[in-house]
Amino acid sequence: MIIFAIAATVYVLTAESTGSLWDCGEFIAGAHKLQVVHPPGAPLFLMVGRMFTFIAEIFTDTEAHPENIAYAVNAMSGICTAFAVLCTFWSTTILGRLALVGRSEEELTTGQTIAILGAGIVTGLASTFATSVWFSAVEGEVYAMSTGFTALVMWASFKWYSLPDTSQNDRWLVFAAYMAGLSIGVHLLSLLTFPLVGILYVLKKKENASFLNILIGAAAGIGAL
Repeated sequence: MIIFAIAATVYVLTAESTGSLWDCGEFIAGAHKLQVVHPPGAPLFLMVGRMFTFIAEIFTDTEAHPENIAYAVNAMSGICTAFAVLCTFWSTTILGRLALVGRSEEELTTGQTIAILGAGIVTGLASTFATSVWFSAVEGEVYAMSTGFTALVMWASFKWYSLPDTSQNDRWLVFAAYMAGLSIGVHLLSLLTFPLVGILYVLKKKENASFLNILIGAAAGIGAL
């Protein structure tokens, strides 16, 4: 959670103080008034955005300072991106553990734990301050929330892959699919994780999978798109 706190603090403090270019003005106004934005629309983004503008209305005088409405939506993007950073950290630690001990429940040594956490911290902070990520994190656009959903689907997929192959653990795969479905109400970006999910499915279900098997899994994910 420290990684999330660092990223959220950076983004909230550097968020645009008012509306910026591109479609931000449209999305901010649409969220504030719960109106319809340009096709295909972003209903989930607008509903969550309305919650943030409602908070701005409660704690600030938005009639005298309407820019606070814009700042609230911009801050929402920052929080969503900070969550994406956290998911990136989690995903990195999962991959690090898989690289060291696989799916076994073997206890990690102190050195291994430090190495895995260190990798997660480096990856999380690197993604926090990446130019393209930071650019979207401080404005009221759909890309920040979509990035959060994409990172969440990616993490849930890695989580499923890292666990033993049981029907109980398949709930993580269902969760990933559900989050991808919800994300359509924001943007279609998280659907790009489907080829990854297809590859992970093949690698988990088929021991010693060949490169051809991996290509088939990726193709299945692309076909799902």
